[in-house]
Amino acid sequence: MFSNFSDVETPGKKTALDAPIVVSRVDVALILIMAALAVYFFIYPLWRSRFLIEIWFTEGWNAYFQDVAASGGRIYPSASALIVNNYPPLSFYTIGLLGSVLGDNLFVGRALSLISLVVVSIEVFACARILAGGVIGPALGALWYAAIMSHNFTSYVGANDPQLAGEAIMGFGLAWLLRRHKAGGAPLGPLLVMIVGGFWKHNMIAIPLTAVVWLFARRGRQALASVAISILAAAVGLAACGVIFGADFFRNLLTERSYSLGHVLLNIGHLQWSAPAAVIWLSWVFNSRSLGAKFTSIHVPVALASCLLQWTGDAIFGNAEFDWIIALGIAIGVTCASIETSVVARYIGSTWTRAAVVALLVLRLIATDRQEPLLILMDPQFRRGFEAGEQSVRKEATQVAAINGDVYCDIKIVCRMAGKPFAVDDFKAGQMLATKRLSQSDLDALLASRRITTFKDNPIGMGAVSTSLAHAIRHARAP
Repeated sequence: MFSNFSDVETPGKKTALDAPIVVSRVDVALILIMAALAVYFFIYPLWRSRFLIEIWFTEGWNAYFQDVAASGGRIYPSASALIVNNYPPLSFYTIGLLGSVLGDNLFVGRALSLISLVVVSIEVFACARILAGGVIGPALGALWYAAIMSHNFTSYVGANDPQLAGEAIMGFGLAWLLRRHKAGGAPLGPLLVMIVGGFWKHNMIAIPLTAVVWLFARRGRQALASVAISILAAAVGLAACGVIFGADFFRNLLTERSYSLGHVLLNIGHLQWSAPAAVIWLSWVFNSRSLGAKFTSIHVPVALASCLLQWTGDAIFGNAEFDWIIALGIAIGVTCASIETSVVARYIGSTWTRAAVVALLVLRLIATDRQEPLLILMDPQFRRGFEAGEQSVRKEATQVAAINGDVYCDIKIVCRMAGKPFAVDDFKAGQMLATKRLSQSDLDALLASRRITTFKDNPIGMGAVSTSLAHAIRHARAP
């Protein structure tokens, strides 16, 4: 699997990408099944995005800093503030500007997230096609990516969070890099795109790291100049941020956080959803010497290591998996495109082996009690829960607006809607407690000294409704 990384593709050489596309009826059926599943799961985040609730606790946090960026204010607070911004600046200015033109940042950010999911799916298709050719395998990888993201990462898909848009920037850079590498072109442009992605969201490290390893493995010293210029560009960008935003930029970006292997154990169970894809890829990659096998044997392990490393930090959740899911989407794409090299294909043929792969992936996705699209269609109580959540947010915003002084809201969009400034950040307060810089009594005293009122919101304002299909069925049958 790991041999012969250094053989460079000859520019203009005919590859599987140039071969005529032959699609069987079974393959068409497999694509339609996976497409139907992707659309089915996408219904929920798309439908939910119209409600004025806080889908994920970073939504209001992002909206506040987007507001500040659009107004020309200070987006990196001082050390004495009880709020922190440990994200790079590009997403705040971009979404803040779009919000000032198109409407509320909250909903602009949600729309961008939904669009970005589609864009990343296209990029997964493009990467797999460049590496392995054909359309069946790349399409299955891209549609699996869209389905699993829409179903298992609903806290981010369709939420005002910059991660998916950042992944779209990184994915464009990766697809461009693979295309230029195949054509024998210079990789500098794609690498600079990845640098831009890093200034949009800073924890997307698997794609640029894989790109650098891949370039050195395939081109050796020829890649040195482009990589060096890219590193210099990143350093210049950081220096520019230091000049524009001052020392607070670095202080915020390097905010103290609690780290522990225990945090990994709390999150690692979520990998069960993507585990079948990883096992399918592993069962194929050891028997293949294809370009796709060589690339994914770098990309997949790097993405997994990145995910696990990030999970050592406290308050890091599903977005640490995003690079891993992209890597597996590409891996499934190249696996299905070159499935004839698998051991199973020797006995039942390529088409039926692909069918078995799709069956396993689909089974894992649907084998769950969480079926929100069905609940939207069949359960009025489920729909009313989101309507009630929006009503709760509006009612509480009126109550908070009547409170004198600053207010600490559990649901940030409530305080924002009430016209209150961003006074207390759950993350900074939580990490001050986790790292033992403050005790709970110290934090309470600090809030009191700054005359910050704590307002306890109704969790329904965060869409806290049951997503259990079994629960809905039992409720419908109850007399």
